[in-house]
Amino acid sequence: MFEVILNRHKLVRILSMIAGFLLFMHVTLYLTHFLITEVGWYFLQLFDVNEEHNLPTWFSGFNLGIATLFLWLISREKKRLQDPQGGRWNVLFAGFFYLFVDEIAGLHETVNSIIEPSWAWGGLVIVIILGIYFIPFLRSLPRQTLIQFVVAGAVFVGGAVIMELIGEPIDGDSLAYALSTWTEEGMEMFGVILFTRAQLNYLMGGKAEALISMRTS
Repeated sequence: MFEVILNRHKLVRILSMIAGFLLFMHVTLYLTHFLITEVGWYFLQLFDVNEEHNLPTWFSGFNLGIATLFLWLISREKKRLQDPQGGRWNVLFAGFFYLFVDEIAGLHETVNSIIEPSWAWGGLVIVIILGIYFIPFLRSLPRQTLIQFVVAGAVFVGGAVIMELIGEPIDGDSLAYALSTWTEEGMEMFGVILFTRAQLNYLMGGKAEALISMRTS
């Protein structure tokens, strides 16, 4: 049994500060690069939220990993209690696990390289289908949690799908594109943080601090 005392406010604050710093570096470097003086490729690549295998990608993977971990804890508890919505919690966990793997492995970028239309069109269809599927799940949640989940989902999907479609026709070597990816990735980062915050509020019964237990065998 692994146990840790978790303060949800501190965790959310730390995640928000890291996300804010990375987004600040991205926009500052690109504004400098396009409006003042050329910035070296290494520094742009290191903080570019649209690049792979750099600081923003590592953080986004970690951010999604935390959200996935708490979903696993909730799903496991729902299974133990034989909750009627346990299956939908499992689907949500599986979806976030996929997002976590995708962020690390860049699966959607691979799909984009072999098909003509953007993957985001297919993603939009999937979002609509899942939205309908999760209606009973959302209605089963406490009102505060329902609102928090919907807001977090709207922010994340707005970044991952809508901003992806908006940014697709923009010249990839322009300041406008750098700002569109900044908005896209920022919405994704903070959408996940908002979801983690909502999960912790639900999991901890509104308490600021609680003992989280995980069985390792």
